[in-house]
Amino acid sequence: MDADQTVTMAIYTKLVCIIILISMTTAYISDRDDASDRIAKNFPYKPGHKPDVLRAGGCLCNKKYKDVSSRPDVFESPEYTDVCCQPTVGNGYIATVVYSDSIFMNGVYNGKDRTSHRARIPSTANIAMTHMDVTVSGNTYRLDTSQGLFTRIIDADTCTITQTVYAHQILTRLLINKITIKRKTVLFEEGAANNITVTLVNAMGPKSGDINFSDGSMGLSGEKVMKGNTTEAETDTSGTIPVYIHWTNLPDTITLPDSKTSQTWTFITSISHTDQEASDMYEMGIKHARDGTLTSMHTAAWKDKWSKGHIDVDNNLPLAKAIYGSMYYIMSSLPPLNYTENYPFQFYGLSPGGLAHGAGNADYMGHVFWDQATWMYPPILMFHPELAKAMLSCRTVHLDAAKTIAKQAGLKGAKFPWEMAYSGFDVCPAAIYTEKEIHVNGDIAFATQQYISATWDKDFLAKERGWEMVTGLADFWASRSEYDESKKAYVIKGVMPPDEYHQNVDNSVYTNNIAKISLNLPTYAAQFINATVPKNWTNIADHMFILFDEKNQYHPEYEGYTLGTLIKQADVILLGFPLMVDMPEQVRKNDLIFYESYNGKDVTDPNGPAMTWGMFAVGWMDLGNMTKANELFEKSFLNIQQPFKVWTETSSGSGAINFATGMGGFLQSVLFGYGGFRLRQDRLDLNFNLPPKSEHFNITGLNYLGSSIDFKADSTNVAITVMSQDSEAPSLDLLSNGVTKALVIGKTASIPLKSAASIKPHTAFQYKG
Repeated sequence: MDADQTVTMAIYTKLVCIIILISMTTAYISDRDDASDRIAKNFPYKPGHKPDVLRAGGCLCNKKYKDVSSRPDVFESPEYTDVCCQPTVGNGYIATVVYSDSIFMNGVYNGKDRTSHRARIPSTANIAMTHMDVTVSGNTYRLDTSQGLFTRIIDADTCTITQTVYAHQILTRLLINKITIKRKTVLFEEGAANNITVTLVNAMGPKSGDINFSDGSMGLSGEKVMKGNTTEAETDTSGTIPVYIHWTNLPDTITLPDSKTSQTWTFITSISHTDQEASDMYEMGIKHARDGTLTSMHTAAWKDKWSKGHIDVDNNLPLAKAIYGSMYYIMSSLPPLNYTENYPFQFYGLSPGGLAHGAGNADYMGHVFWDQATWMYPPILMFHPELAKAMLSCRTVHLDAAKTIAKQAGLKGAKFPWEMAYSGFDVCPAAIYTEKEIHVNGDIAFATQQYISATWDKDFLAKERGWEMVTGLADFWASRSEYDESKKAYVIKGVMPPDEYHQNVDNSVYTNNIAKISLNLPTYAAQFINATVPKNWTNIADHMFILFDEKNQYHPEYEGYTLGTLIKQADVILLGFPLMVDMPEQVRKNDLIFYESYNGKDVTDPNGPAMTWGMFAVGWMDLGNMTKANELFEKSFLNIQQPFKVWTETSSGSGAINFATGMGGFLQSVLFGYGGFRLRQDRLDLNFNLPPKSEHFNITGLNYLGSSIDFKADSTNVAITVMSQDSEAPSLDLLSNGVTKALVIGKTASIPLKSAASIKPHTAFQYKG
């Protein structure tokens, strides 16, 4: 065997043994070195607020740690970090915080009804190197987002020790640990002991309180096996969830003998809902490790994903890193590309803290909210419509539950819960949100409209319950609205708007507008499958009551709202974007002014969630005030914590850890703000401005109607090139300054910077049966 070839730590029953492993005790080991220590502090629900993790004094990582890498896609530090700043690896099926004692699995929750939370799996992938018979001079901790790899590099006097951790992008049931010891010199001192030995500990933490694991028999290749079910079903009919784990039997030590210059050990954790799949995937991992392809196929998959969608800016490294970090963390909680073809699984949705968080009462318990549809989904849709579809599928798969919820409430159609987990039924710990924050149903409808506009995916509507969901949501809003004779309009009473500081109001201007969009959506969607729509839905939409203050020329948030009242987060300003409600410029401006501050006092809580300020920035960009927009944009990513670009829900560091909602809002301010993109039913609008300090702003792989399009902006022009098209993609035209040009594959068209333009299909959609 070549000295650099991977040595797989397993015993083949039908092959010659490569190496005999030393079995470790089956007891759970909690001792670990400082680098792998993770302290979880869970706090119960606070009255009037969602669950989160609070840390006294907030997160201090920005003061304690520094990212020393000059690459936008790499985050590097000589020290590992506090709990609020630790990076994650994931693939949409499984995920973990690096060096934590917990693994979480897509769709695996424990707890009855409102106690449902992500079920903790003790981390068989948390391998600590606790002792080395070498003198260590330094450590490097590196997250390479372009390859989906976390690496620890230990620099010692006689060798370099490298530990790489990743969640495999193709073999999605696998978490991989790879440790390489490489000697610095081959000149041995005669008679000296030149072996290099490292002590290993599997720091799995305590037993899971969520899954009743027991040890299974040894696996086919000598690996350990653990199996169990969640201890409590979410509903009376949903059942408990089985989990099987196959993982490499960890030796107490690994040794590089003096006869070798380098050696690599690969440790595999395979997790599935069936023992057979966990075993099969483990065997595949072993095979690829022996062939030397396990890591390369993973990094190639990440390379392919980035090649099909990324954003680059120059001369502003903090911004570039914020963009790459946000895209990485969101995508690592989503399925890989082509996951339905390789090793399919049902995706259960993206929670505010991503897949690697959500235990106990922390990080929103891993539940799915409006956050997915409104905040994380839009930037993913613009690059990876197949992943956006996966996000929608977590709703369509639970459509029957939504219909049951509506019926139980005495309503028609489909009513999705404010918080959803495994069963599709309500799991929100606080009833007020479930009863009042119904705008989530409009948010899902609007996300569906965006998907149809971006893809013309008639199969989603006709064969994958998309049309059934669209009509179910419209029917819900029709039954939830009531006609007010005095207003000569339909009203919606007793709701909670996105501003959760006001919990039982009438005619929320956001809620009524999103309901109007939902009621009109079936008419738009019907053309793709030649369906018919009840006339009363559009009639209700046309006569929906929309609050407006004629005197002050702005939209009050709800009936009875007075100027200057403190609100939690972006609410009314969302009418301009993302909802794109038509209004005069002065009204848009007044909404932005009045909801930022009034008479010298903050109106939107300055300590509110991260995504708010990006939406203010987009609004001011639309109005051409780039000075104000840039100021608020810079504020939009203050929540990033160093060195690994982990987001906290608030800039002080409190709230959910790795707050994907904030990442989504920030990415929208880049794409839809500085890119000026607007996804409309018949076209894609754009209007580029350069982000702060940048001389070049490139968007690669934006996907519109099956065409992959690159945009390259500099100080004068925007170059637009269609790079590829799907076989059924329509031809596209570019409309700019009154001139229409055909966009041809490989041929670049240019427009001036800060110039409004549109990309339209050459021929509108035509139903062909």
